[in-house]
Order: sequence, then structure tokens, then C-alpha cells
Amino acid sequence: MSANPGIEFHKEGRIGIIRFNNPPLNLGTNNGLALLEKILADIESDGELRAVVLTHNGKVFSAGSDMNEIQQHLEKDTYVSDKMESEIRLRTRLSVLSIPTIAALDGSAYGGGLDWALSCDMRVAAPHVVLSLPEVNIGSFPGSGSAYRITRLIGVGRAMQFMLFAKQMSAQEALSLGVVNEIANEGTAYELAYRWAEEIAAKSGSAVRAVKEALTRIFMPEQSWLDLTQLDISQKVAESKDFKEGMQAFFEKRPPVFAGDVVQKV
Repeated sequence: MSANPGIEFHKEGRIGIIRFNNPPLNLGTNNGLALLEKILADIESDGELRAVVLTHNGKVFSAGSDMNEIQQHLEKDTYVSDKMESEIRLRTRLSVLSIPTIAALDGSAYGGGLDWALSCDMRVAAPHVVLSLPEVNIGSFPGSGSAYRITRLIGVGRAMQFMLFAKQMSAQEALSLGVVNEIANEGTAYELAYRWAEEIAAKSGSAVRAVKEALTRIFMPEQSWLDLTQLDISQKVAESKDFKEGMQAFFEKRPPVFAGDVVQKV
């Protein structure tokens, strides 16, 4: 387990800044999830905050979770009950904060890293950024919520293609599909996101929270069911031979050879 939580938080007036700081890949860790839980609790209890910016240090926004920790969870049979439960719950908690959240991508985002950005209300990106959900290549799936979040944005057909073929989406394509709200052609994505947050912070706090609540309530009736569904599918993946092969191939730095799992007919 990494001792470095790899995540920081501070306030600048009415703006909260969450920053991934575990370069070069800003991998998510168990300690990072524990710290993020405290950060989100602080944000929820702070009536002065008007907006949150999620940003990063280094050249990559985030490449997802630390694979060594995933392997440890699989060996201890805690991958779903601990790892995925925390991943899913905290992304949902981020997405339903009572104030707007803006992800600032000055680097590319992969897998679970992309899902942190998708859990925010808005996203801005640098022109060179690429987005990808490559989990299928190791016999898994985007289990922390990306599957339904990306589908809401781009539709079932495009989302299926994006995930099954582990496509890399350019910033321009992401803009045209509505995955990102704007490309930072001048300055950094963080600077753009911060300007947006400043503009939001200058508005009526009650009005800002009302807009966020109105949109959050659209999806709230199905949220608990979606979270449970991701856990259920994650359990099936964790028990599959293909996921075990995918993980082993990753650590052995070779292409996986998927034999396939026998599907039991009902």
C-alpha cells in the first residue's frame, strides 16, 4: 500500500481545490480514497464554498488505480467489498455535492482517472489531452461508474464503441460529443476552470445550489440502483478467469491470452 495519499485540498476564498499529486501517473491509492472521504465531508459541511475545481500536478490527470493495490485486494478477496465499494461510493459522493464541480484536465485521463473527471459537473481540457477507458484490455470493465456516466453524455452506441475498442478520444472529439465543455486554447485548463469557478463564486450561493440540486435530482431515483449494479458486475469480473489472466499479463508485460469464461445458462 502506498503511504503517499496522492491528493491535496485547500480553499481559495469560496473555491475549493482538490488536486491529484501522485505523479507521474497520479494513480489512485487506498490512502488517497480515505483522505478524499474526509475532503468531501469537509466540502459538504462548508456553507461558504460555491464551487470545486478538480485538478492535478504532473503531465497526466490520472491513469486510474494502482494496479499493485488491485492485485492485493484480489488476493485478499476484498476487491469488491473494499476497493470497488469505496471507488463507487466516493465518485457518487463527488457527483452529488451541493455545489458545482469542474474537472481541469491539463493531462490525459485513463480508466478510473477519467471517471473522476466524469463525476464532475463540467470538464475543461487542454488541446493535447486524450481520454480512454481501456479496462476491457485486461478483462475488466469501467466499474466505478464510467459505463453509465459516459453513456449519459454520448449515447449507448458511441459509449459501447468507446469502451469495447478501448478507443482514445481526442480533446476535440470530446468537445464535439459533449464530454468536455470547452478546450483551453489559451492558457491552461486549470486557469480556465478557475475562472469559471470565480464567476460562479460571485453569484448567489442559494441560486447556485438550487441549480445543482435541480440537475442532481434528475438522476437521484436511479443512483442507488446504479451503484449496486456496478458492484454486482464487478463481482462477476473479479471471479472471472479472464480478469485474472489480464492482471497477470499486465505484471508480466505481455499481451493477455483470454480463454473465456463459460457462461452458465439460466
